[in-house]
Amino acid sequence: MAKSQASVEFLDGCIIENDYFFTSTRMDAQPMDEYDHGRLQWFDDGEWFYQDRNWQVSSVCVMSNFAGDMKRAYVALEESSGIVGFYVPGSENLIDEILPGAENGHGIPSLTDINQIGTSLYLCGYGGKVMQRAAGKWVAFDNGLKTTGLGDYLRQGMPLSEALEADDITQRDMCAVDGYSEAAIFCVGREGLIFYFDGNMWLQAEKPTNVDLNCVHCAGDGFVYAGGNNGVLVRGKGNHFHALHTGIHDNFYAATWFDGHLYVGGLKGLYRLDKDELRYVETGQGNFKCRALDAGHGQMLVVAKRWLSVFDGMHWKRIDHPDNI
Repeated sequence: MAKSQASVEFLDGCIIENDYFFTSTRMDAQPMDEYDHGRLQWFDDGEWFYQDRNWQVSSVCVMSNFAGDMKRAYVALEESSGIVGFYVPGSENLIDEILPGAENGHGIPSLTDINQIGTSLYLCGYGGKVMQRAAGKWVAFDNGLKTTGLGDYLRQGMPLSEALEADDITQRDMCAVDGYSEAAIFCVGREGLIFYFDGNMWLQAEKPTNVDLNCVHCAGDGFVYAGGNNGVLVRGKGNHFHALHTGIHDNFYAATWFDGHLYVGGLKGLYRLDKDELRYVETGQGNFKCRALDAGHGQMLVVAKRWLSVFDGMHWKRIDHPDNI
């Protein structure tokens, strides 16, 4: 890995160890409609390092048992190439895995989130896509969730205009995935979609809202929370969810559990859930766009558009990228 030399905006991030973070960024020099470049950034106790990729990375995570030998790997989900990259500490070799259906450069559009649940990796995306990586192999994991799509309607001989209308009705665009175990996985998406995998099949929860749900987190209080547009925060277990009254005018894109509380990140900053009331958290940075949240190793990581911030339960510490100053 090398040191970076170009200003960036952060897209996602997670904690590796105390004061050691892994993030996905997009270079400011890229035109807004170009996605054929991604830059991964590591912050390790005051030092920044980077690695470029051939496509924008929509989601990152840390896998604790890569290759079954208990070595961890830093995982990067490319947004539309259908490729997942693995970086193993102590190795110079990058391992890129091509997802089923993305062979020969076909790609897979709109892959949105990746997480380790149990011993496996799970990813989701638009079109009802969910995939699992178990025993080193990627397989489709959307049986019962994926529905008939545009290509299916066209192959059935439906005219394009009718196929587009039918596809708009049946499409299940998933934005985030999380789980307590491989027998309790939750996927949320556009227009209030919530799906629950109980170890045998996907079950669709009755919609508690019709707004887009952008993030989901299986919290330490035993409840699952999903945040969305227009200040919507839903809570539930299994396939039963209800919307909390937040009174917040913001769009939520991140959630995590830290120090006995749920934290939610939106376009205007950070919030904490206290006795079913969502309250703005003063971080000392004013309003900011929160792109991601993560907790672990005694810290909570806040990924803003231009900088990182870390909370240890008592004090906030802002971390600036040297090329963004």
